[in-house]
Amino acid sequence: MYLVLNYLGMLSGLIIALGSFFNPGHQGFMRWVMIICGLLTFIAHLKITLDKKQNSAVNQNRKET
Repeated sequence: MYLVLNYLGMLSGLIIALGSFFNPGHQGFMRWVMIICGLLTFIAHLKITLDKKQNSAVNQNRKET
């Protein structure tokens, strides 16, 4: 369940970044603030997801040995 929420966070960050990039409604500085915030959201959720997967793989290897 926790990974699903991280995937949704990644998706929402990517949608914010791409939507702000292709939307002519935001101009100038505000447009780039929205793009950077969307990308930071995407990267943060990606890092959490990858860390969780790495920790579960390490824990699984410890149980096998």
